[in-house]
Amino acid sequence: MNLDMTGIGSVANFAGKLVDFVGGFFPEKMSDAEKAQAQLAIQQMVDTRDTALIEAQKSIIVAEMQQADTYTKRARPSVVYAGLFFIFLVHVAFPIISYIANQKLPTLSLPEEFWWAWSGVCAVWVLGRSAEKRGAGNTLTKLITGSK
Repeated sequence: MNLDMTGIGSVANFAGKLVDFVGGFFPEKMSDAEKAQAQLAIQQMVDTRDTALIEAQKSIIVAEMQQADTYTKRARPSVVYAGLFFIFLVHVAFPIISYIANQKLPTLSLPEEFWWAWSGVCAVWVLGRSAEKRGAGNTLTKLITGSK
């Protein structure tokens, strides 16, 4: 099993395929050495683009975490609390209202996608908070909890 953890192999493969694909645009007299040089130049351009993209994403994340509005940092707990509120409405409040009013309300249920998304957010947040409370202050727990 060949894993390319750095991404260099995928860039090189892409550059090679691009040279083969646009081979019709290169002069027929182009030697293998010149094709290899063109492949290297394309590979460097793709790598430069990828690096710029990653740096832009990084700067956006850093800017979001440094902004004065702390809601961005509280977004995960907000999702948890909103999910709890919806669960309370559907499974507690509406059935009680139905019982008190002696009315048969339509059956309500939260969609399966809600449960998958909400449980995933809760699991990541709870694990991150637990690790943070035990003193783990690594980059991963800081990303999960939004702390500095």
